[in-house]
Amino acid sequence: MGPTAVFTDLDGTLLNADHQLSEGNRRTLTELGNNGICRVVATGRSLYSAKRVLDQAFPIDYLITSTGAGIFSFPSLALLRSVALTVSEVETTVEKLIQRGLDFMIQDPVPHNHRFSWHTCGRTNPDFERRLALYHDHQRRLPMPFTSTAPAAQLLVICPAGTDQQLQQKLRAELPTMSVIRTTSPLDHDSMWIEIFPGNVSKSQAATWLCAELSLDSNKALVIGNDYNDLDLLEWGTTRYVVANAPDYLRSHFPEVADHNADGFSEAVGLWLSQTYPPTG
Repeated sequence: MGPTAVFTDLDGTLLNADHQLSEGNRRTLTELGNNGICRVVATGRSLYSAKRVLDQAFPIDYLITSTGAGIFSFPSLALLRSVALTVSEVETTVEKLIQRGLDFMIQDPVPHNHRFSWHTCGRTNPDFERRLALYHDHQRRLPMPFTSTAPAAQLLVICPAGTDQQLQQKLRAELPTMSVIRTTSPLDHDSMWIEIFPGNVSKSQAATWLCAELSLDSNKALVIGNDYNDLDLLEWGTTRYVVANAPDYLRSHFPEVADHNADGFSEAVGLWLSQTYPPTG
């Protein structure tokens, strides 16, 4: 079939609503591996979080974490690439976020970016509190006045539902050298999260790096996603699909397959294989 890859998001795409891999999608991943096609999960989760849903037998070859800040082989979890914000970039970003009165977290560098410092402006923000509780043993309050002393994998801004939908674009204008990515909260599925990374971090840039390292044909690669943080990867892919549970905006811009509870991943792979490797004879 030739060396190429399937890049898939994890939650809401490959996994079902119970964060489980269906038997149908497991068979599809296994068959891809048997045919020499590289299987890559590209997730917004940190390594720590991804390990909650990926066991050693999970049938993939590489894991892109934190929207591209880390790349690992699988199942060995050897770190192949990591990117971090510099001390200066952290200071600049924190200044902008405090000026806007936003609640945010500063994640430690990969692979320990489940650990973080946090700052809140004091408003009601249930999703922010929910994440603090979830990572109770790995978080600490950010001392003020703030002075950065270390690099960071990213900053995470958590915005209550109803926040200005243009906030991402406003932060992009204020932080032009950085990658500012919007996603939907994986906790309450309603709040808006904005992730701020170095300018060379995104799922698509991680995919480009991995294809170059492995001599994979990126023009034949398949991309499957379901949320706004998949947008750049979907735009990067030549063949791309979104599952039916994706937001309306993504469903109106990319071909649609079944939702994540109905093996939309496997449907996308089947369509891609029939187009890219049509039967002969």
